Amino acid sequence: MKRLVNPPSQVTFPPVSIGFNPVLRTANLRQVRARLRPLLSAAALALAGGAAAIGAEGTAPSSVVLAVDGINMVRNLPVLVAQHAGCFAAEGLTVALKETSASAEIDQQMLDGTITGMVAYYHHTIVAQMDEHRQMEAIITMGAAPGYQVLVGTGTKQTITSGADLKGKRIVTGGPHSAKTTSANWLLIHAGLTPADYTPLGTGDKNEIARLLQSGEADLVVAPEADAERYLARKVARPFADLCSAEGTRKAFGSVFPSTVLYLSTPYVEGHPALAQHLVNAFAAALVYINHHSPAEIAELAPELAKGDASKLSVLAAGMKMFATDGRMPADAAAMEAKVVGIQFPQYQGVDVAKTFTNRFVDAVRP
Repeated sequence: MKRLVNPPSQVTFPPVSIGFNPVLRTANLRQVRARLRPLLSAAALALAGGAAAIGAEGTAPSSVVLAVDGINMVRNLPVLVAQHAGCFAAEGLTVALKETSASAEIDQQMLDGTITGMVAYYHHTIVAQMDEHRQMEAIITMGAAPGYQVLVGTGTKQTITSGADLKGKRIVTGGPHSAKTTSANWLLIHAGLTPADYTPLGTGDKNEIARLLQSGEADLVVAPEADAERYLARKVARPFADLCSAEGTRKAFGSVFPSTVLYLSTPYVEGHPALAQHLVNAFAAALVYINHHSPAEIAELAPELAKGDASKLSVLAAGMKMFATDGRMPADAAAMEAKVVGIQFPQYQGVDVAKTFTNRFVDAVRP
């Protein structure tokens, strides 16, 4: 894969040692704001230069359309932050957001340039390559966890304290292609088991799931934070694995879980490397912003979140843990996710994982 030679002028950010650690604490918000002022000032100063660089190149449009699978959902938080905090504008970009699920139709629109890129979970690049024979690549990896809690129902009569105990259990997951099901599968595979070693139960009414957990008809559930909080409050379940944070995900899976990414068609990236760089710069700035602000500040910045799944700050706080990352895709985590998907769906076993992501643009953001 060609590397970007002499990348265009871009905003660089003070190094932030977050890696895949939990979200930075913001006890002293005055100090945090003080640290951010130079960053945001640099971004503002780069607006004119960034726009000029795009215009001078001639082949990189400054107005782009990004498709998003759930604009107001916490799992796509960097999109709203980049929009409201001025990260796109600082790169000379005018970004329109299109609410849609990932699909072959959207992939085609990315190939013909109608839509610039898609913000969704990483596994869509695997599906596109194998099902549609279209090459899509994640150019920045923003999520390092699937964003769920795994809970044990209080009605189960058996001891469940480790992955090995999941054999023979009944787990409320989601559809076969859902991240919930992938998470359950990964848990078992990491424990030396296979997806055939548990019984998946489909999602349904939350009250019915609560009843199943309490009665012992379901042993575990993979739940987003809003639902998990409800099950815990009703005392029908107890914590088993934290898949909201990168730290908890690594403990449960042996690796982080690449989730929310920005992906573009590879031909479009190769034809518009400067635009790809500006988009990555903007999302890298959004990650820094998320990791230096409190849930209350993020909610004030992006009130649309209240219309999604984060009407409570506790849900937003849990979701923010997904983004304690520097934007790079860990190659081992990408390979493991592809392996987990391939075990459940053999048609995906031939995926060329190296072609589903690139870190070259994120590498160019850091000083």
